[in-house]
Amino acid sequence: MNKLLMFLTFLAVGFACQEKNYSPDQLDDKEKEEVMYAMVRYYGRLPKKFASHENKFEGRFDAHYRKHALEHNLLAYHKDCNEREYFLISREAPSLFEKYVATGIVMERDEAENIVYYKEVFRTWKMREPELQIKSMMLFDRMVQGQDLRPYYPQHSGTEEYIEFPDAVNAYDTRTRRWLHSSLITGTAD
Repeated sequence: MNKLLMFLTFLAVGFACQEKNYSPDQLDDKEKEEVMYAMVRYYGRLPKKFASHENKFEGRFDAHYRKHALEHNLLAYHKDCNEREYFLISREAPSLFEKYVATGIVMERDEAENIVYYKEVFRTWKMREPELQIKSMMLFDRMVQGQDLRPYYPQHSGTEEYIEFPDAVNAYDTRTRRWLHSSLITGTAD
């Protein structure tokens, strides 16, 4: 009987890990705020004066990053069986018309909640809200499932716009946690 119970528990946990629940409401409001703030120094803009990638973690920039994190929306969230977390965030983009961009992020944290791995897997083109929702959720699902996103890169998607970055020239460097020209990326690719 114990073996049957262990097997059923294992099976239930396995199905729960594979469940496609992408609702950001899996996190409460405080958790959302904390995780968006923890990542904002990577996905966000640098403060305009005196900030660089070398000093962006200094406390004097905290107010900027707290405010900047609130300018982003968490559209989707998933945590897999290996504790890897996936995020789909959006923000309003500079445009004559109301348009947004979305970024697909994969991240791992240690027991103390420190970010030990961070990668922006894709960033979309500027889009109006309904189009962004449809396309970014499709890309997010493919990202979570580990499927190839290259058909949606600009050099492969024809006239249909999905992903702006990465492209034929720019890629995300997990070592520096920044988008860079492909020739500048050192280390191993993910």
